[in-house]
Amino acid sequence: MPFSSYDTLETEDLRILRAMLEEVCLQRSIAVDSEEAQTIGRALIDWYLFGIREPDQLKAMLDPLSETAG
Repeated sequence: MPFSSYDTLETEDLRILRAMLEEVCLQRSIAVDSEEAQTIGRALIDWYLFGIREPDQLKAMLDPLSETAG
């Protein structure tokens, strides 16, 4: 179940999240427009809205996702 928040994402937040998504996709050899990338993007947004803002922490939160995708 995704995390629900009434917070909004500002332009800078979206820029940061997009750059992170592109970096993760590049590292994992995933197309940015794939279903897997959409799942990663949703997870990044959920964790970001939850309050995790440091790139290394966000990437660590994605590790379980990569284990279940393989």
